[in-house]
Amino acid sequence: MALPKIPFRKKQPKEFLLIEIGLEVVNIAKLTLDPEPKIEEVGRKKFTTLDEMFNASLEAIDELAGKSPDLPKTAILGVSGGPMKTETTVAQYKRQEPKEPISGEEVAKVLEKVSAREEPGDLKLFFSTIASANIDDTKVSNPIGIKGESAALSCFIAYKRPEELEVFDKLIDEIDMELEKIIPTSFAVAKMVLKKGTEEALLLRLSANRTEATLLTKGHIDRIVQFDLGVSNPELFIAGLEVVLEKLPEEVKPQFIYLYPDNSDVDLGEISEVLKEITWSNFGFEKTPEISVPKEGGDEAPEDTGLSALTMEATE
Repeated sequence: MALPKIPFRKKQPKEFLLIEIGLEVVNIAKLTLDPEPKIEEVGRKKFTTLDEMFNASLEAIDELAGKSPDLPKTAILGVSGGPMKTETTVAQYKRQEPKEPISGEEVAKVLEKVSAREEPGDLKLFFSTIASANIDDTKVSNPIGIKGESAALSCFIAYKRPEELEVFDKLIDEIDMELEKIIPTSFAVAKMVLKKGTEEALLLRLSANRTEATLLTKGHIDRIVQFDLGVSNPELFIAGLEVVLEKLPEEVKPQFIYLYPDNSDVDLGEISEVLKEITWSNFGFEKTPEISVPKEGGDEAPEDTGLSALTMEATE
């Protein structure tokens, strides 16, 4: 899969096909941007294996086409689950032309240099971006257009197995779509949480048999990890979560945990109570973290959190 570059659009599309491949479900939606961003229709299909995911995606598209025959031709693909390695590197440098605003080309060169390192094991680079930046000691979410001499760009990169990326390529070819971008869905959700002002948090995407955890530290998206234990067995889920907690850096103890469901079968209320019963002091926490879940009865269902995050990606 070719790594999408930082886009320089002549004209932004007015609608997108959002393909959100979760831990155990595929959500595919038609998104219109005019007059304001709105998810028009959604097709859904569950899956358990990578091979099933491909067929589930086609069935979800068929369901969507039955509701809205005129589908967009530009797609944004969000992915969760499966083996994935993420890294955050802060690239610090003195700019030669501090009075000139930072351009997309300058940012792209930094990303290219950071991403040029040897790929880990049998994984392949599929996503890289500037998660945040510090220009002359001023923190910004997007450095493009900012002037300054000292730059520190937080570069987030992600790797996946080549065979999984090949399935994504096959899917895009099969449905004859132009891929605008591919992004880890949990990264997009983390950006959404950061924009609400939360800088230290553990985000958990929950399904029956899998969990994906995203760590935010000091306003940075630190890492995304998965484990094959879900909420169908709360005791095993807690065992998997404890492994994640044990791997946290000594100084990182987020006091905010954000839960969101992979699909409508997940009972967030039940797992919230289970989390409150953990002896958090065993992991160096001074107090039990605050547990937060998406609000019921809003414009979008809690299981559409991933689609909401991809909607924000489409408007940037």
